[in-house]
Amino acid sequence: MIFLLLESSASLALSAFFVVLLRWLSVPLHLLDLPDHRKIHEGAVPLCGGIAIFLAFSGMSLLTANAMDVGPGFWSATLLVVTLGVIDDRFALPARFRFAAQVLIAVALIAAEGLGPISLGDMLPVAGIGGHAVLLVVSVAFVVGLINAWNMVDGVDGLAGGSAAATLVWILLLVLHAGEDGLVFPVAALLAAVGGFLLFNLRSPWRARASVYLGDAGSTALGAIIAYLILRLSDGAESLPFPSLLWLVILPVIDTLSLMVRRLLDHRSPMSADRRHLHHLLIDSGLSPAATCYVIVLISFLCGGIGYLGLLFDVPTPVMVVGLVLVAAAHSAFVLAVESATHRRGHRAARPSIKLQV
Repeated sequence: MIFLLLESSASLALSAFFVVLLRWLSVPLHLLDLPDHRKIHEGAVPLCGGIAIFLAFSGMSLLTANAMDVGPGFWSATLLVVTLGVIDDRFALPARFRFAAQVLIAVALIAAEGLGPISLGDMLPVAGIGGHAVLLVVSVAFVVGLINAWNMVDGVDGLAGGSAAATLVWILLLVLHAGEDGLVFPVAALLAAVGGFLLFNLRSPWRARASVYLGDAGSTALGAIIAYLILRLSDGAESLPFPSLLWLVILPVIDTLSLMVRRLLDHRSPMSADRRHLHHLLIDSGLSPAATCYVIVLISFLCGGIGYLGLLFDVPTPVMVVGLVLVAAAHSAFVLAVESATHRRGHRAARPSIKLQV
């Protein structure tokens, strides 16, 4: 335990060090986020947070390699995701190219790490070769989906990093509960590295706004790593049921799926940009960016806690799935209510005024 605390402290400090160092290099490397019609931050903000997290995480992993049970497939896939994100931050890659690359990386990750079909717990099993193929497709879709979900949630200071930290806390407890000793150190190191980044990204009474951003390199890598950890915990029939593990990431997953459906209904690309994310709607409802971040992170943490307790006390998987449906229904009701109210306000503002002449 003492070694785990020392490793976590070192990972946090190393992450903070890399953030400070890379902030100076972001200008000559042109890794900067500039404000536009959707991004309302002030000035150019360095996109180095994700790189700093990955460097600290991988650096600590080299020092504790004997205690880690992650193979070269994991590191290769993570490096590819980070590299793809850095290139996207610098040159804005086409959405279709990014998606195709993410699918290939997800397939390679699952194959290289030997991840088997996910467990459905006590739900209706999917038997046979065809059923296993379906579950593997679900695994690939989950990795790609979480990569993009974490990228999409990265729209408010501290939100993507805070949501990742909330999820990683429960993953760490589940890893300890499941006896996955080889995952304890990497999860703790990543959680601490995210904490080092949040010192510069999370709004607080001591920090009015973020001085660095994750960038696509950071948000997509966090999504990929969290997806991998969940698949590891659900690998095989005797492992933790995947539907219950979804509680740990349900908010970014539901928000992304909801957003993509609404875009498709509007006859737009599901990967197009807009201001209809949950965090945008909360801000439009009157919350400040800081309050929006803390509210979403708190809800994510509570959902993760429900998933953890459900797994700890062996709550039947169908019951956990019903709970997920209720969360999705609550999210949809809120989104529809806020968008309807916003539409009515916009309609009234656009209505021409009529002056009475006497």
